Amino acid sequence: MNKKLVSLDIIKGIGIIMIIIVHNRHFIMQNMSTVWSVINFGQMGCQLFFFVSGFSLCYAWEHMNFSRHKALRFILRRYLRLAPGFLIFMTVNLALNILLMDILHFPPGFIINREPRAMLTNVLFLHGLFPEYINNGFPGGWYIGTAFLLYAVFPLLYSILRRLHAVHPLCMAVVPALLLVLNCILQHNVSVLSEGSLPVGNSTFLYYFFMNQLPCFSLGILLFFRKDNIQTPLALSALLSIASAGICLCLYVYPPKPFVFTVLPTIAGLSAYWFAAGLIRAESRRPFVSPVSRFLASCGRNSYGMYLCHSLVCWYGMKAMTYLITQNGIAYNDLLLYGLMFLPSVFVVYVMGRCTELLLTRIDHRLRHT
Repeated sequence: MNKKLVSLDIIKGIGIIMIIIVHNRHFIMQNMSTVWSVINFGQMGCQLFFFVSGFSLCYAWEHMNFSRHKALRFILRRYLRLAPGFLIFMTVNLALNILLMDILHFPPGFIINREPRAMLTNVLFLHGLFPEYINNGFPGGWYIGTAFLLYAVFPLLYSILRRLHAVHPLCMAVVPALLLVLNCILQHNVSVLSEGSLPVGNSTFLYYFFMNQLPCFSLGILLFFRKDNIQTPLALSALLSIASAGICLCLYVYPPKPFVFTVLPTIAGLSAYWFAAGLIRAESRRPFVSPVSRFLASCGRNSYGMYLCHSLVCWYGMKAMTYLITQNGIAYNDLLLYGLMFLPSVFVVYVMGRCTELLLTRIDHRLRHT
């Protein structure tokens, strides 16, 4: 099975819509704790991206010609794929920050650290290594830094899993399990040694850190090696995916301890694994042609552009809209306003993301020929 899988695009499409779900609520739903937590679960869309990235990078790696510097060329290629869009939208967000804060004296909702060191680490995609800079370029920018670090360790991870697959496919399961254990040990020790300055929990440096996402990423690579021999019945794949997602949601909404966020990305990865396995097997029998699946696949193909653009709509756009509503003394129901704004937000982000992808494709072609 060497053709491009629509299943992967569908999963990425679901992922970007989940991210719009969570970021659309920032300035609307302020006083609804349980609903807020459920909607916040949309952040697990990033885990869908990490999972699909692990799977998709295997195609890119296998299509590259072998050379002594293959790993370096691979990492450079990933940087050149991500950097133009990231730098453009980091500049746009920086300009908006300056306009809103310095000129209009209006709090933008997301404040960018303008120190040269902070900007440089973002430009080099090294912000994922620094707690103070990891989420600085624009809302959700932590994902890019973390993804790039995962790309950097991909050649080694791919090589290990390929060797284990040659021994026996079940041997590959050792890798995500071992990575999860190592991550738990690392997070506990870092939290203790930092004396609480680097806490364990959601939306912290240790949550964003690439080691916390590595087991999920490795599950995508694992499924790549199993893609041609998926024997799990569709019903069982669906059951396992739903069960994993349900456990993940319950632990997310009602976390017994902050330490649970060291395992949630892996549980989300397991849900993605079984969901993807079911979709791939279903696609091998019959192509996806329904309007919903075609739209999700289109969102998936344009997901990077949509990710870059969504902050303009979900942060700055929503901030401006709620500000105008409250300034004019208009009373509104949080949940109703959120529902009314969701579909228009998805549509606007989709259109902007598609245009962005067209621009980035042209830039990518130019870079390939230089």
